Amino acid sequence: MPNGTESNSNGRSFFRLQAVETGRHESFKQTLEGEYAFRIDRGANPPLDTYNAATRELQGIIQACLDDDKSLRAHGSLWSLSTVAVTDGRLIDNTALRLAFEVPQALADPAYSGDSAKLRFVECGNSVAALNDYLFAAGLSIKGCGSNNGQTIAGALSTGTHGGAYLFGAMQEMVVGLHLITGPDKHVYLERKSAPVMQSAFAESIDTEFIRDDTLFNAALVNFGSFGIIHGIMIETRALFALNAARFRFPYGDTLKAAITACDPMLIPLPPEASGISRDNPYHFEVFFNPNEGTPPAEAIVLLMYETHYDPDTYVAPEWNAGEPGLGASGLDIMGALVGRIPTPLNKLAVPLLNSQVNQEFAPYFRTAIIRDLFRGEKTLGKTLACGVGMPVSRAVEAMEIAFGIYKESNSVLPLILSHRFVKGTKALLGFTRFDTTAVMEMDAVNTPETRAFFNRVWEALDAAGIPFTLHWGKYNSFLTPERVRERYGDAAVDQWLTSRETLLESAAVRRIFNNDFTVSVGLAN
Repeated sequence: MPNGTESNSNGRSFFRLQAVETGRHESFKQTLEGEYAFRIDRGANPPLDTYNAATRELQGIIQACLDDDKSLRAHGSLWSLSTVAVTDGRLIDNTALRLAFEVPQALADPAYSGDSAKLRFVECGNSVAALNDYLFAAGLSIKGCGSNNGQTIAGALSTGTHGGAYLFGAMQEMVVGLHLITGPDKHVYLERKSAPVMQSAFAESIDTEFIRDDTLFNAALVNFGSFGIIHGIMIETRALFALNAARFRFPYGDTLKAAITACDPMLIPLPPEASGISRDNPYHFEVFFNPNEGTPPAEAIVLLMYETHYDPDTYVAPEWNAGEPGLGASGLDIMGALVGRIPTPLNKLAVPLLNSQVNQEFAPYFRTAIIRDLFRGEKTLGKTLACGVGMPVSRAVEAMEIAFGIYKESNSVLPLILSHRFVKGTKALLGFTRFDTTAVMEMDAVNTPETRAFFNRVWEALDAAGIPFTLHWGKYNSFLTPERVRERYGDAAVDQWLTSRETLLESAAVRRIFNNDFTVSVGLAN
């Protein structure tokens, strides 16, 4: 068993004792034995050699945990608000694994339907922010992201992190290849058979087995750390583009309800200040509600974005105070910014102050910016909690009205933002954005017993109303049980996911160490 802080004299990894891990948002505390970490690569060896050496070290870590009968989980920025990414054994902090590679076009499969010059192979510990900077230098952009940029790329795709790019989808949709460390003596490079990307020579360059299989790929794409260790990720990027973004207030009435139900932001007229924005290429659709203004409130806060040309000679990034939420801020970002600025506990006398603070953070704006400069900078200052409820867009208004009714009946005052974001459906077997177009009802709040009780009442009421819904794996989701997971995803998808896990992981012993309390509690530990 590791004893104190131990280094691997032949590599970059080391182990440090640690009794407790606390998530970024202080939504949980996980007891554990300690965690492995890696020193930053200083470029002493060629990047590909460094990458392959890290693979061997990761396999050695798996072997050590097998020898000591300790559970294992890789984590990134600990952005999740659930315990999906932690375990009571040992963790791997992968944030120092930050290599990124251009892909030799000669290694791309001739049948690849995309532009091989825009493929990039990135190591798991790259944050979204670092990836944005890396791509920006090459005139490229990711295709979509969440509301901010602090997650690691592996953590974001593994839990289904999404934004409001309703014609693109969640972050995992840009992934076309996965390098998985699935045992001390096994690792694989995985693609869909229906969408070939690389030739076998690429897999040979990272000394791994090459597998093309749609079911295995769709299972591994959203696996929240249960399929071993995601070491490398092949992503499709696109040329840099800008977004005309408009955030403004709009009446909560028939027009907005119709736009939500149809997932059609074109039904919402822009205010006069944004009349010059071209609406030819809609990109992002998001609607926020402050229930402390009314249930329902008279107005919503609408955030719309439209693609436009990026001109490097004229582009100027918007000014931004790094202590404030970014322009693409979600309700969780706003709650994080308000912790410490509003009294606790709240009462009705504090509602005007709360509403003024929310209005300040959600002030209207009309800006042009690239993804790198729009979606950034959550500055959480205390305990916050968030839940993402995925559902068909046709039931989104009904679901929000249910949440309004429950809040009104509670006769309490909670720091709370309700919102809808809209996301194209995923092929990932357990991707929670599983509906053809998924409306994600977000409930973002300060973390209190009253907040958790409110979330639970909403889940129960949605269930009673017969609204099919899923829950974001990386957010508060205590409603999930094995029966509810199967009910929401179907026996076929769950069984294929479990069978794929059994196929890819090297042995039953390896599967056991990559279980954790969360996967056991939801019936996903075979």
